[in-house]
Amino acid sequence: MRILDRYIMKQMIRTMLIGSLAFLVVFISLDMVENIDDFVDSNASITTVLKYYSFQVPYIFNLTLPIATLIACLFTVGQMARYTELIAMRASGIRFLRIIVPLMVVGMLTSLTSLAIGELIEPESNAIVRAIKANEIKKPKKTVPRGKKTNVSYRGRSGVFYFTPSFDTRRNIMTNVVIEKTSGDRLIYRINAKRAVWRDSVWVFVDAWVRWFDENGDVDREAYIPEGTISGLCDKPGDIVREQRKPEEMGYVQLHQLIKRVEESGGDPTRYRVGLNMKLAFPFTNLVVILIGSPLSARIRRGGIALGVGRGLSITFIYYGFIRVGQTLGDHGILPPFVAAWLGNLVFAACGIILILHAEKY
Repeated sequence: MRILDRYIMKQMIRTMLIGSLAFLVVFISLDMVENIDDFVDSNASITTVLKYYSFQVPYIFNLTLPIATLIACLFTVGQMARYTELIAMRASGIRFLRIIVPLMVVGMLTSLTSLAIGELIEPESNAIVRAIKANEIKKPKKTVPRGKKTNVSYRGRSGVFYFTPSFDTRRNIMTNVVIEKTSGDRLIYRINAKRAVWRDSVWVFVDAWVRWFDENGDVDREAYIPEGTISGLCDKPGDIVREQRKPEEMGYVQLHQLIKRVEESGGDPTRYRVGLNMKLAFPFTNLVVILIGSPLSARIRRGGIALGVGRGLSITFIYYGFIRVGQTLGDHGILPPFVAAWLGNLVFAACGIILILHAEKY
């Protein structure tokens, strides 16, 4: 690696880490002000509050990392432009595209880091945050929520997974339910039932097919149950409704499996498909912002940090607007899930490439 590359990467990484820490502090401070009434009303201890925000760090870090990356890029290239370092580099025969290569390397590494955190750490931490807020900060509900729940998924005891697109919590009835029993990586049996009714402390299935699978994953035998029970299913309606995880609390594989079960049961998985694609698209925002930030900051001659932060926040606001619009259009089926999730990245990457080609001429 050339000395110049190390110099640029060092400046970029240092500024990015400082920016991430600053945004983390600002985000937590604002959230604490917003939730102070809940903390006081619930008599939450300092330990509970610290635990609540500690588990929010992965989510906040990933959410604000593109902003920190963009501002670091604007500041790094802007400083080189301000002190005529870019002119010296160009005069020595180094093309602008070559100058930003170390920035692109940092952007790719940052994107991969964000992807790893979003897949390995963030889902579990988000679930813990929700549990802390529900059980320790806000008063937990003593009864099962009344009404209708849609796309309910729950991993119960002894490797049993429940999914239903419609759960009537007033009558404790699951419709078009899919239940799978696993042992390790092996699928033991699957139940597909038109209805499952909680009656006399057991689940009673109506119009159900039960299929048992061998070690190779092939159907070993199957049975039709007009109305009856299956032993080993001891999860109560309150457990299934209360403990279901949201998409942001699932990893890529878990969410993909949920989509398959939604399809199998006749539900609409569009919103989950958009969320699945977002899990891949959003981390690479960190790479795209460098494409658009580096040529913009190459023409900065004055203004320093203040101008860089201002531009960074403005661009990020527009960028997040595109992401939100694409997500909304995808959720409503107006755009395909892939296009909806990648809309912001595609638009800004195209703009960034055009700006880089324009900067090459000067």
